[in-house]
Formats: sequence, C-alpha cells, structure tokens
Amino acid sequence: MSDPNTEQPQEAPEKVFHGWRLLGVIFIVMVVIAIVSAVVDWIHIGPLEGRVF
Repeated sequence: MSDPNTEQPQEAPEKVFHGWRLLGVIFIVMVVIAIVSAVVDWIHIGPLEGRVF
C-alpha cells in the first residue's frame, strides 16, 4: 500500500506557449534588421539630402 508520508516525484510543469513573447521577439528582430539596413544604406549610398530629415 502507499504510504502518505513518502514523497512522490513531482511532475514537470506544463510548457505554456507564449504567443505574445514570440511576437515581441519577432518584432524586435525586424526592427534590428531595419536599423542595420538603414545604416548600411546610409554608409553605402550616402545621406539623401532633404529626404531623410
């Protein structure tokens, strides 16, 4: 018979899918890629006079 005083192994908590966290990571990656692209364009093409600022 089972003894109530014995420790039973605890089950691992369920992994929950965090959709908002995934969307946040994707958004941050897109922003970083856009910034890098803008910097590379700025260096390669040069500043566009009167168009950016």
